Amino acid sequence: MAMTPETQSPPDAGSADSVAPLARRFLWTDTASGVNRLIIGLAVLCLVLFAVDLVHHRHTKVPGEEFTGFHAIAGFVSFTVIVVGARLLRVLIRRDESFYAPYGVDAEEYPEAGTQRLNHEQRPADSLHTLRDELLGRTRQPGSENADNGRGAS
Repeated sequence: MAMTPETQSPPDAGSADSVAPLARRFLWTDTASGVNRLIIGLAVLCLVLFAVDLVHHRHTKVPGEEFTGFHAIAGFVSFTVIVVGARLLRVLIRRDESFYAPYGVDAEEYPEAGTQRLNHEQRPADSLHTLRDELLGRTRQPGSENADNGRGAS
């Protein structure tokens, strides 16, 4: 069944039912102050780890690992190499937009013979809702196809 503006009611952002239970824990990230707190928290964590790196003695196995900030620099360089390599690879394997055009599904003609086009008013009732109503022993009245707004009956 098609969801039209008349049949679809927007969820209330303030209601408890409009958000999944696990997502409720992360709603604080949806505000500007929440994002600022996250960025400040990450900056503090980076400073704490850098301070620990200054005083913690490591048993190094790779040359250069004894330098302060080695892991951060190695990670940044690795990430940069991956991104630049992906951009170069894109240039090498990129194809024209019409590369698959003669064989693409969207190149096929729409078969007019043997098909019937229906506009919205002529569309048959949604079979899932009809089946649900039949199983629950309800009958639909004309014009009340979406009385429960698609949420199911209670």
